[in-house]
Amino acid sequence: MASINISIPHSLTKEEVAAKTKNLLSSLKEKYAGMIDSVNEEWNGNQGKFNLSAKGFDVSGTMSINDSSIEIEGKMPMALSFFKGTIEKSIRNTVEEALM
Repeated sequence: MASINISIPHSLTKEEVAAKTKNLLSSLKEKYAGMIDSVNEEWNGNQGKFNLSAKGFDVSGTMSINDSSIEIEGKMPMALSFFKGTIEKSIRNTVEEALM
């Protein structure tokens, strides 16, 4: 498995960040219905776990909302490691847009 580690700074309260980012994967499933097959997102306070399946590949990880950043850690199949930079950039852009 290849690892993803993304840190996204923010200047909002934890509550504001949570309101803007929780269920973000569910909205992405709707947006990319032809690509994302399933999404599971569970939150316990400011800590979230996610699993998604896209085109037969499973991706899982965690998201932590901290005072000044969002930390995203995940694992994806080695077959996707060639696209790691593109995937990380897409995740970063999606979260940054949600925080606006």
